[in-house]
Amino acid sequence: MTTEQILVLVRAIPEKSNKYGYRVCVAGINDDSEWRRLYPFKFEYGKKLIDFTKKDQIEVKITEPDNDKRSESRKVLEHKNLHNSLSDKDILHRITPLITSIELLQENKASLGVIKPIVEDCIVKVHDTKLFDEQVYFSMTSDFLEKREKVKIPIELRYVFKCSGEPKCKGHKIILIDWELNELARNLLKKENNKEVLESKIKVKFYDFMIKRDLYFFMGTYFKYGTWMIIGLFYPEKSLVQQKGLFEFG
Repeated sequence: MTTEQILVLVRAIPEKSNKYGYRVCVAGINDDSEWRRLYPFKFEYGKKLIDFTKKDQIEVKITEPDNDKRSESRKVLEHKNLHNSLSDKDILHRITPLITSIELLQENKASLGVIKPIVEDCIVKVHDTKLFDEQVYFSMTSDFLEKREKVKIPIELRYVFKCSGEPKCKGHKIILIDWELNELARNLLKKENNKEVLESKIKVKFYDFMIKRDLYFFMGTYFKYGTWMIIGLFYPEKSLVQQKGLFEFG
């Protein structure tokens, strides 16, 4: 067991695990700028089980994972919020030396990394507009059955992009699993059930807005298949962009 301080850069959408129930995968970097994939963080809507968010710094007691061979993965035994959030400027300073491309991540057999994308499009699909599960449950605090909100909202967003500064990049179309997307869709579904309207509003935030920012993708691989996903976004104002030549790779 070791103790590390982690700058949290990613909180992915909650996923169902047979072993842990609903869990959240967290990714970030330690004080040595090494990537860490941390789990399991238990999650349930209505209970504040996760007391930190992106840009926070946490202290974790970690050990080797049970069956995850990805080199960046660690099992969390305990965590503590250090209540020291970093500014966008400070985060940009921390991640700048780590910026790479999907092609180089693959060559280096990495499963986590950060890239600077050249975004060409954003494809949004709303598969279902039902906010609640079909199954109802008995509330212990009342005498009636209630519907439970879905944890993972049935929407899909894929970015079409190229990796900036990477001549080998022929383009990618990759799904986004960032928590922010899930929660935007959740809030929209409380007021709107027209799929086309929902897709349009989501695209306004995740394409129209994002291409005006200094956008970065945090990339991670899927445990079972090893395919790449965009697990988080970082989008400071363009006034914080670093000097020319930053995104050239060797």
